[in-house]
Amino acid sequence: MEQFTLKRNGKPDLVFNGAQLAQVDEREFVGFKEDWMDTCLYRTAFGQYVLSSIFHITSCGKRDMTSALVFSCAQDLLDYLEIGTRPLSPLSLELLRQASLEDEAFTLCTTFCTVRLKVPHKTLCAQ
Repeated sequence: MEQFTLKRNGKPDLVFNGAQLAQVDEREFVGFKEDWMDTCLYRTAFGQYVLSSIFHITSCGKRDMTSALVFSCAQDLLDYLEIGTRPLSPLSLELLRQASLEDEAFTLCTTFCTVRLKVPHKTLCAQ
């Protein structure tokens, strides 16, 4: 396990031990942009998930907007991304594809269709 320190605008840094499951740079899908987003997904040592984003803004002066959201289980993260209720962005699809290679909680997401995790919610969230 590695220790991560994530910056968050307007909040204290988020520090945790865990593993990075996925990292996606928006420019991989849209090419060069003045403003772009980097997104990472982590699993903490306690089994939680952290979704972090850095929005790089260069069009109106160089600055970064950072955020990190903590989810108690994989299903909460999938609910946040609205899996099965709307089409996902290429960035979200790639993030879930990469995560599925590292964590079986995301393996059903690799079909990229309207599916929900088949494991009962309380089993995923049990801690």
